[in-house]
Amino acid sequence: MTTKFSYSQAILAMAIAYFAYALMSFSAQIPGFIHAVDRATPHIASIVNEVDLVRTEVAKVRDVVDKQLPAILSRIDSSLPLVEQGLTQSESYAQQLPNLWRHLDKMATQLSQIQQELPSLLKRVDAIVLMTNRTNDELAKWRPHSTKYLAELQQSRTDIPQYLTRIEYIITDAKTLGKEASSGLVSGFFKGVISLPFEVVSGLTGMIAPNSESAKLLTTADMTLLQERTVTLLENSEQKSIVWHNAQSGYRGQIIKGAEFKQAGLSCHKISIINDFNGQKETLKKLMCEDNKGLWQVM
Repeated sequence: MTTKFSYSQAILAMAIAYFAYALMSFSAQIPGFIHAVDRATPHIASIVNEVDLVRTEVAKVRDVVDKQLPAILSRIDSSLPLVEQGLTQSESYAQQLPNLWRHLDKMATQLSQIQQELPSLLKRVDAIVLMTNRTNDELAKWRPHSTKYLAELQQSRTDIPQYLTRIEYIITDAKTLGKEASSGLVSGFFKGVISLPFEVVSGLTGMIAPNSESAKLLTTADMTLLQERTVTLLENSEQKSIVWHNAQSGYRGQIIKGAEFKQAGLSCHKISIINDFNGQKETLKKLMCEDNKGLWQVM
């Protein structure tokens, strides 16, 4: 009798064999599992204790949270109006944004116009710079003259007190002349007062020191006569001294010229002016130099 096996029986047999093999493999690992459980068992109690401690701490935390929660909620409630106010302001800002955008657009348009006008503005600036440069050039040309004018103004400040003193004496002399006009003393009083050219006189204005007795006592006629005699003495290389006398004031004096020497390329003399006011004498010393124009200057 021949026995026939079907494919299903063969597969079932193979499955049973694999299951038996798996059971054997699992059975071989059971001792390891048991050993691992044995090692973990002593720690279970400590783990349980730690879990209890954690539960206790969690309970404490919950108590703290329960106690602080009302205050936190109260703060949140008090903050809600501020939040609402912030939201309201944000909405207001949001409503203002369109106006802001319009302003920005307007500014952008203006900037565009400025950029278009910039070339003409730059041309104007260039013209102003050119004019400024020309002005600076003119100022540079006038600067040496300005220095000279300032020096002359400084000299004029020094001479003003002397001129004021002379004016006072002119007024006094004029009053005297007014009283004595009938006696014929007016004749010749102003003779020679302006006999020297102005450019010559301008260089001699510092001959008399403003704080000297001569500045206080000499009349205009005395000063003019003194200047004329000084120029006469300086122009004559052979003459060493010269005298002056004004019969109207009664004052007289002598001018003594020192030897010629060079200073800064100019011909110079030291002079001594000895003025006599009816017995009262005063000596003044000055340095006179002839400039490039041939005019004598008080140095």
